[in-house]
Amino acid sequence: MTITTLSAGPRARQLPQLDPKNAATGYLLRYCRGLNRREALENCTHFLMSEHAMPEAKAELAAIHASAELESLNHVAWLDLESSTEHVVVLRTAGGLPISFTVGDLLATREQARDRGALRVVRSRPLQ
Repeated sequence: MTITTLSAGPRARQLPQLDPKNAATGYLLRYCRGLNRREALENCTHFLMSEHAMPEAKAELAAIHASAELESLNHVAWLDLESSTEHVVVLRTAGGLPISFTVGDLLATREQARDRGALRVVRSRPLQ
């Protein structure tokens, strides 16, 4: 008795690909330990652009999302997206206490991060 196999077609020659979020998470875990956030995001963005042929804006968002998810793994607080709006972000503590951050609060935090050198400033571009 012989066993015959059918060809898997053109997809048989393709290597499995991680989706952008998993590719970014894997890269950050493997290569960015010990780097500050700005450097890690920049390196991850370049990796996603070069190795996964992603446009810069999409690669940058994937890197940001993966970095934020890794950073929040052991925190008992979370962002309450249902309570947040275009003008305020609501953070909930372990007990569910809401803490609000207005656009002004976030802009002030951005300036502080920029002054510390912890912020990657990207040229303005339209949203994709």
